[in-house]
Amino acid sequence: MNLDESLFKKALKIQNFDFDNDVIKVTDKTIEFLESINLYSEVIEFFKTFSFKEEIEFGNVYFNCVNRIRIENLEEENKEIYKHNLLIIGSGLNGDPIVLNTKTGNVGYIFHDILWENDNIEDLNKIYIDLKISVGTFFYKSITEKDFPIDAYEAEDYIK
Repeated sequence: MNLDESLFKKALKIQNFDFDNDVIKVTDKTIEFLESINLYSEVIEFFKTFSFKEEIEFGNVYFNCVNRIRIENLEEENKEIYKHNLLIIGSGLNGDPIVLNTKTGNVGYIFHDILWENDNIEDLNKIYIDLKISVGTFFYKSITEKDFPIDAYEAEDYIK
């Protein structure tokens, strides 16, 4: 699975990220959760490498603190989408979750208003906008590409 780790590092460097002071160890509970959903080992290693004390802002989007990924994905309003191969790893400017497709490695958005307001979502593909790019590419483009989508609505237009 191609995560484009080097582009993620470039994005952090552009923002003068402090690797010496802002990196934190991934908790055992977080690792247990990631393993319980059968996440590829490369993705778990990516999260171990990029585990920070706080969420990181990349332009107008956010990469979650890795130790909050378990908590956020287990919240009731997120409808256990992780069981359908979509792991919340961040958020867009309006709160739309940024998700990693755990089978393809692609990143995209989920419409938060539909996710949180509907009791029963039968087909997640109707609310998931797959940008067909890696984690590294997503966050790199979010700070280097002027018209990069900051939510699911813009993502819909972006892929047309």
